[in-house]
This record gives sequence, C-alpha cells and structure tokens, in this order.
Amino acid sequence: MLKIVQLGVGQHSKRFHLPALARYVEKNPGAIELVGLCDLRREVAVEMAAQFGFARVYTDVNEMLATERPDGFIAITPWEITADIASRSIAAGIPVLMEKPMGQTLEQAQQVVAMAKKHHARVMVSMNRRFSPSICSLLEHKPDRPLNYLRASIFRHARDESFFWTTAIHPIDAMRHIAGDVREHSVEVRVVNGVCWFYVHMVFASGAKGLLEVLPTVGMDEETYELFGPNYRVKAIWGGAVQCWEDRKLVFSDHPGAGEPECVTNGAYGETVEFIAALKEKRAFRSSLTDTMPSMELALSMHAAGIKATT
Repeated sequence: MLKIVQLGVGQHSKRFHLPALARYVEKNPGAIELVGLCDLRREVAVEMAAQFGFARVYTDVNEMLATERPDGFIAITPWEITADIASRSIAAGIPVLMEKPMGQTLEQAQQVVAMAKKHHARVMVSMNRRFSPSICSLLEHKPDRPLNYLRASIFRHARDESFFWTTAIHPIDAMRHIAGDVREHSVEVRVVNGVCWFYVHMVFASGAKGLLEVLPTVGMDEETYELFGPNYRVKAIWGGAVQCWEDRKLVFSDHPGAGEPECVTNGAYGETVEFIAALKEKRAFRSSLTDTMPSMELALSMHAAGIKATT
C-alpha cells in the first residue's frame, strides 16, 4: 500500500485535490493510505483530515516528510512557495505532485529543474487540463486529418495581470499538449479599465497556427478549446460539453463526466490517478517537470512581451 501525504488545505485543495484523493481511496480500496495532512492552521487541517480520511495532522512539512517517509507527496501551495516546497521534496527523495507555476521567476523554476536532474527526482506538475474528460474527449474525437488552427480562450472575473502566468499557463500548456511545441509567438494587448487583455498568436512546430485569448475581467468564468482542420471543427468547454462537426454535420456531441463531481470534470481526479499509477509502476510522470517547463517559459515570455507593449 502506497503512503501518501498532502500539504495545503486551502480553498483550491478543499474543492479539488482532497475530494480527488478521497474518491481514489473509495474506488481503489487498499491501494493507498492517506497518512499525513499538513497545514499551518492546525484546526483546519484536523477538520479536513477527519473529513477526507487522513491518519495524522502536521503543521510542519519537514516533520511530516521525515516522520511519514511517504511514497508520494502532493503539495497544493500558493505560487510564491511552489519552488521552495518542491526543492524540499527533491532533497528528501520523495516524488512530488507540485502546483504551478514552478517558481516566482524563470530562474527559480530553472533551479528546481536543475535540482531535480541532479537528484534524479520525480516531479509532476499540476496541469489538470491534460487529464480533464473534456480535453481528453476533444483529442479522442479529432478527425484523423491535419490540425490547421487551434483557438483557446480563458475568461475570468476581476483578476489582474499576474493571472497570465499564474493561471493562463494552464491553456498554454493545454495548447502544447494538443498541438505540440510552439515555434514562435507574438502578443497583442488591450488595456481595459486598467487591466491587460492578452491576444497571443502562435505558430506550432507542426506549422499549425493558434490564438489564445486571455481576458481576466469579463465578469464570468469559461475556458474553451477549438480545433480546426479540413472540413472539421471540434470544440470543448473545459469541464463541459464537447462537439465535433464534419462536412456540415454535427457528428459528436457529449458532456464527458456529466453528473460527476467537479474534481472529475476539471481533471484533478485524472491527475491524481496518473500520479498514483506512475508511483506504482515506477515510471515517469505524464505532465512531468521537464515536460511542462516550456509552458512556464512561454507564459513568462508572453506576459513580458504584453506588458512591454503597454509601456
């Protein structure tokens, strides 16, 4: 039985990662043991441990790692400390699922990558779009024809510029997952009520083109992905419906994961399944640190180009 610990019981963790772990335990009895849950707020950690089935509670992450000596460590932390926490896990020799971005700066993220290589550490980055039922269905139902154009958008309410590289890194990574690496990009920016809206034009290594719209202050939450090619279009709403049109006909329409909890539809559960499967099989993680590092490099580069264009 694999021993799993988690750091962090904030709102994001309560909403997605803790329910995903509890669901895994329910569906795979005897596969893992939730041995430790850590947070600076002990009373909250005690409450969450009781609710989601963790054996012990800690307020010091180093103590938890040293005491439990887990097989896997899930670190759901604010972006300001992701690099520090990942470094502690790497130094302890414990495989970790870390939050994104992989550091406050590109240099921090590069240091984490270098440290992981030096210690031959196994690090997975929480890029849950790769594991969401809607994105998986989008790729499954793409016709076997060339992809010529990929359009993605991420809309949010009352966010600021840091949103681009702390959250919009998700669609950037999803676009790389769908269409491959980005060969070149350019950024347009429009300032709306003091906040930058980004329009990123991309050319992928395959020759396909792409557009990412990052609009953080439109008063609603939505994230969409659309694939276009010869006589087809496939559209997915992250966490929602997927549709495919070919030759003027709607040939597929479904809502993957409909009726399932949010931790399933947003990809957190699929991410958890992958993390534990890779631990069991002693193989490399999908969405590994080195695999997703180019997404952070792109996010920071695109954000810097956009901000420069407004000054």
